[in-house]
Amino acid sequence: MIGDVILPSTTADDWPRIREEILGRILASMGTEPEGIGDAEARFEELERFERDGLTHIRLRYHVVDDAWTEAIVILPEGGGKSPPAPAVLTIHGTDYQRGKLGVIDPERPRRNYGGELARRGYVTLSADQFGFGTTYHDRPQREHVDAFFEAYPDWSLDGRRLWDHKRALDVLEKLPYVSDTFGAIGNSLGGRAVMYLAALDERIAAAVSSTGISPNATNVFRSCTIQTELSPPLSAAISRDGKIPWDYHEMIALCAPRALLALEPYNDTENPDVLPSFECLHRASGVYRLLGHPERLTMVCHGEGHDTPDDLREFAYRWLDRFLRND
Repeated sequence: MIGDVILPSTTADDWPRIREEILGRILASMGTEPEGIGDAEARFEELERFERDGLTHIRLRYHVVDDAWTEAIVILPEGGGKSPPAPAVLTIHGTDYQRGKLGVIDPERPRRNYGGELARRGYVTLSADQFGFGTTYHDRPQREHVDAFFEAYPDWSLDGRRLWDHKRALDVLEKLPYVSDTFGAIGNSLGGRAVMYLAALDERIAAAVSSTGISPNATNVFRSCTIQTELSPPLSAAISRDGKIPWDYHEMIALCAPRALLALEPYNDTENPDVLPSFECLHRASGVYRLLGHPERLTMVCHGEGHDTPDDLREFAYRWLDRFLRND
């Protein structure tokens, strides 16, 4: 049962207190990040530039934590990112172990080519390897990377590490002269999940599109019994200890308010077989958007295209981002 986020008697003045309480529960379920992780200034270095399909691509790497770096591809809009600065969109890949970031910038895989397509619409896009995926981690099997991570950070989580990677990516975008101070995010599957965490927990995201990324903890038995145990061991431990879910996605969605959020959710997704709880999550969170005066900024599109984003859904998603990220 997915409960209420707020009551009919809740006022806008009450919301900051409620929000802090929800935020605390979600952060606690992600474990403890290394001390002083956010103290160091963001560092990055350009590795190469190349042209592909008429667009400038910049391969760079940026520092994440301790001695760990990750790689990303920045794609500039036509004109090479000349003034005025353009809004930026973080495009986040799904479970694609070998390709990583390349999975969302490949024109031969158009249903996931968010980075290239959004660059053609005038955005600067950044597509980074999530921890454990892509070229940054080809030196050894992913299992070894995960084991080494938990050995080094036994109290943290993969959700926490990947969230930090994406927050660091936003730090990098803030330093690029051809990027404005307006940020969005889009991703599918594991990328959609990452978008939810980032949009809820980093207020620099003004508009987000999460595709197949809302899987309620209370109802998605597949996730709760398998991959959830590694994505966030503290969350799994809390469920096992207390016999209840410490938070669910209606609360995470509410943390995004009043910033724009579009959820693309299929009713025939084997990874999240019951879409009705996802509907209920948005319904419960929508009360917060109404309370804050922006009910139009929360939208859900339910479709029958499975675990993917075909042409019409991507066009809808891009127009949604245009609506909230562009001033022209």
